[in-house]
Amino acid sequence: MKDKYIVLDRDGTLIKYKPYLYLPEMVELHKETKKALQLLIDNNCKLFLHTNQSGVSRGYFETEDVIKCNDRLIHLLGHGDNVFEMICVASDYPPKKNSYRKPSPLFGFDLMKKYKIDANQIYYVGDSISDLTTAKNIGCKAYGVENGGFDLKNDLKDIKGLQYKICSDIYHAAQEIIKEC
Repeated sequence: MKDKYIVLDRDGTLIKYKPYLYLPEMVELHKETKKALQLLIDNNCKLFLHTNQSGVSRGYFETEDVIKCNDRLIHLLGHGDNVFEMICVASDYPPKKNSYRKPSPLFGFDLMKKYKIDANQIYYVGDSISDLTTAKNIGCKAYGVENGGFDLKNDLKDIKGLQYKICSDIYHAAQEIIKEC
């Protein structure tokens, strides 16, 4: 069995979606997040966080605010400071050349190079078209979750090439990933 590398979106996927979130005290886990990550950890999945944070480049808040919110997320998860192997914060908007901003595949390509893995070992999990398009651009697997701020099932109807399973929440996506192991 090959290792699984799970790249998780932050806002709307792991935590409740709040536009331009920058206050750590506003970070609130979705009900199933802790249980989902425990399932993935128990099944030897490596976890990564990939979050677009255009509020930094728009001048709404600072990179330090994003880090504090990420730290709050990690604290609430209760799996220790190293629950994520790597965290990618894409703060540029509009995206620059060689941007990590989703739907750029650059973070996924970095994982493939660093861990010497194939795209089929990576799963992207997120609540938006941007997350699923990132998976398509990498050539990896993906699951959408409907607990974010988007109507993902409806949004996908008119987009060709994004035929990914949509789950009700992060826990059900984690269960689906584990079934594939």
